[in-house]
Amino acid sequence: MRNIFILISFFLFGIANISAQEEITKISKQLKNKIQSITENDKILVWVYLTDKGNDIKKYLQYPELVVSKRSLKRRAKVKPLNKLIDYTDIPIYEKYLEKLKNVGVKIKHKSKWLNAVSCYLKKSILAKIVKLKYVKKITEVKIFKRKKDPTPNNLQILNKNSTPSEIALHTYDYGSSLTQNEVINTVSVHDQGYSGKGILICLMDAGFDELDHEVFQNMNIVAAWDFVNDDADVEDDPNDEGSGSHGTSTLSQIGGFKEGELIGTAFGADFLLAKTENTQSETPVEEDNWVAASEWADSIGADVFSTSLGYLDFDDPYTDYTWEDMDGNTATITIAADLAVGKGIVVFNSAGNEGYNPSHNTLAAPADGDSVITIGAVDANKQRVYFSSVGNTVDGRIKPDLMAMGSGTYAASNSSRTSYKSFSGTSAACPLAAGVPALMLEKDYSLTPMEIREILRNTSDHSNNPNRLYGWGTIDALAAMNQIPSALVKVKIFLEGAYDNTQQEMKTELAGEIPTTSPYPENIRTIDNIPADIVDWVLVELRTTPTGTTVASRSALLRKDGRIVADDGITNEIKLDAPDGDYYIVIKHRNHLAVMSANKVNINSSSSVLYNFTTGSDKYYGTGGAKLLN
Repeated sequence: MRNIFILISFFLFGIANISAQEEITKISKQLKNKIQSITENDKILVWVYLTDKGNDIKKYLQYPELVVSKRSLKRRAKVKPLNKLIDYTDIPIYEKYLEKLKNVGVKIKHKSKWLNAVSCYLKKSILAKIVKLKYVKKITEVKIFKRKKDPTPNNLQILNKNSTPSEIALHTYDYGSSLTQNEVINTVSVHDQGYSGKGILICLMDAGFDELDHEVFQNMNIVAAWDFVNDDADVEDDPNDEGSGSHGTSTLSQIGGFKEGELIGTAFGADFLLAKTENTQSETPVEEDNWVAASEWADSIGADVFSTSLGYLDFDDPYTDYTWEDMDGNTATITIAADLAVGKGIVVFNSAGNEGYNPSHNTLAAPADGDSVITIGAVDANKQRVYFSSVGNTVDGRIKPDLMAMGSGTYAASNSSRTSYKSFSGTSAACPLAAGVPALMLEKDYSLTPMEIREILRNTSDHSNNPNRLYGWGTIDALAAMNQIPSALVKVKIFLEGAYDNTQQEMKTELAGEIPTTSPYPENIRTIDNIPADIVDWVLVELRTTPTGTTVASRSALLRKDGRIVADDGITNEIKLDAPDGDYYIVIKHRNHLAVMSANKVNINSSSSVLYNFTTGSDKYYGTGGAKLLN
């Protein structure tokens, strides 16, 4: 009997050791070291990662609007299959797990569905409890840092200039002292064409946005705002809150401000989300979980572009530092989140950092190392790199920064008063100026994906032939980028036989209520908020260089009852396709009819369009049995 007891005891001891070993491996190495340096009553900020998302996954996948807005789904449709507009990362954290964590004394700071984790401040005693929970996968530290101040303008050459009378007469707007920063990246010429970022939603993440009644913000449409530092809707300065918003005031003015004769932002016609993610108090560190929470918030609302003038490097605590060796695109939590955002269709712009040049390694600050993040460095008015601008490459060998914009002596709004301005320097200034450009591009063609935008900007910048770790692909040329967006214009009229009413000489619209808001063609999935009046159905417009050749470009469009193929608004009858100027066969496809093709090639270009009418003349049809003449 004694031998049996010893055997059982040994067995139980072995199980206990295995269990303890499993608990130990849940805690990251850096966090273990951190724990050894603090007392029992000290609190540490950690990420608690969970094992799964419970039993409600199918419900959310079937009804994605429970998770994100229609606008977010429309944006995602550019990069994701129609039946997979949301995925596992979009599913909310399992509520039962949250309740259990609260029951053991965990006070949750932020919840991240993308990471399936929560951030929270923990004492050692609480940490010892939650590490034993089966649904806790791992525990790591939340990275924190103290912001490195932007370069002092007094130490830099102030190179901005005022608009001259001749320049004011030449251009649509009077840029005042903001002319140079717009000229450097050639947004002035794009504004002259009528583009301002209208209809595009930009999220700025910064240290708060004080003095929002400043004259430069009077025409701005702020859709929503949230303070992720103090957990309230007020992103302006408050004596009871932590942090100052002067930095955000400046960055917001440079991308979205509008005051003729003073300052005009690069995307002044866009709509904005404002997220306060930084605490600028010198004694209080900035925490990366604020940025992750803000990203998920902005994504759910439907942001198209992120602009962030911050970076995470050289933190205060040796146990929670990121180093240049971590700038590999896969280590920093904030970088992982930024790349996830791009995967959901968001164009993410981030400042490279103000760490200057190092001959032996990069000086980037996360998430600027992200492989899908568009990283912005700083040049002066002569397009020469400024000394403080961080350099690449990433540890895994990718060229960074991606692009450059003016960041030396730029002109920005100040929070000193409603009419005050200041000189502003740093990659913090370069980033919002640059981030206005994708908004202009998306206004021209919303179907552009983040990677397409990056490639166009790279190909049209001034170092595109020889990118390097100092300049990346060089200073942005917004006009050249806009001109490279394929936009061949096609005008078409066609009738669907089954819907055609010979008496009325137009098509019937009895099934209009059944038309989906997302096109049924996988070649070019488009999602609109609602189906306009007098629409019969979706069609697919294709361009081919030969009758049986591959498709050069395709676009989902709407067919109106009068036979005109129109854009998403139900009115515009010039359809833009991503193809260069040239001669093409026009193909029209419908899900319930045979496709038809033009009898001959048609000249298609981006400057003008001629109506191709499939409804008159038998020579308008290609092939036999492919269409019927409707008289």
